Amino acid sequence: MSTGSCFKKLAAVLCLLGLTASGCQTTDSGSSAAGTQKEQPIQVLTIGTADSGGTMYPVGRAIAQVINENIPQMKINIGASNGSLSNVEGLRGGQIDLALVSADVAYCAYRGEDEFSGKPMKNLRTIGAVYFSCSNWIAKDSLNAVYVHDLLGKRVAVGPENSTTELSARIALQVVGINSNNTKLENYGLGSGSKALGEGKLDAMHGLAGVPIKAMQDLAKSVPCHLLRYTDEELNEILDDNDQYRKAVIPAGTYSGQKEDVPTFGVKCVLCVNEDMDEELVYTITKILRESVEDLDELHYSMESMKDLDFVTKDLPVPLHPGAERFYNENSTSQP
Repeated sequence: MSTGSCFKKLAAVLCLLGLTASGCQTTDSGSSAAGTQKEQPIQVLTIGTADSGGTMYPVGRAIAQVINENIPQMKINIGASNGSLSNVEGLRGGQIDLALVSADVAYCAYRGEDEFSGKPMKNLRTIGAVYFSCSNWIAKDSLNAVYVHDLLGKRVAVGPENSTTELSARIALQVVGINSNNTKLENYGLGSGSKALGEGKLDAMHGLAGVPIKAMQDLAKSVPCHLLRYTDEELNEILDDNDQYRKAVIPAGTYSGQKEDVPTFGVKCVLCVNEDMDEELVYTITKILRESVEDLDELHYSMESMKDLDFVTKDLPVPLHPGAERFYNENSTSQP
């Protein structure tokens, strides 16, 4: 489908949605098209992200920017939240229209497992994967910790309450023998956690985000600290416990003083919508994102993964929305 025909279809969709679009005219009741035209309001949609210290917020801002620039009749607002769990519930309740959701949370939400036990969201759909998050543990050098299991009995920030960061931290800590009964686990965002660690209120903190995590990067420049590791056995057990987790590596040099690669695990983050979102609208949003991958990469480094069509479309936790699936089927061999 050509860009021109795609946007003609979008204009029709926008008319139905009550938007002003090229070629869409509205008139007073009973008047002809030559009559006075009424301007229709711009359609406002909201994308759910997370706190500003991680990756979801700037990624959501980048997605909103390219959509706003390409669909003048639409305005994408950015909604901050605690992350994936809150975003799924926001989609379910209609408070938001698009949502960034960690693949493990999307998987459980669609199937009604774990936190979503008894309340599956069967109409959860995805437009595609947008970036990859890695588990990062950072501790002050003075702690003399090497592995995550060395945090037993310490003061540890696991992430905002009910966030994907906290969920993944608790899964990993359970594997290494740490829980709230033997260690002080506290809820901090990435920004507030980095500040607290620098002030001596914490011994270590966890982040699940695209690397480098800016808050940790800034911390490592000002406070002597280093990344912690999982043993091979611990890492394999963590991966066995969650189908959506994948082996990953935090490359040497990612943080100040990091001289070696650090093996870890990670998970895709996917852009989700409800199944009932208009197919033509989703098709056009998918098209815009696919044609804007270079711009998205410039807006945030973590979105470089979107250049790989397989990353975007394969091994997803929930089904593609029909509009997105149709676009990928029609453009399965195209690369940006």
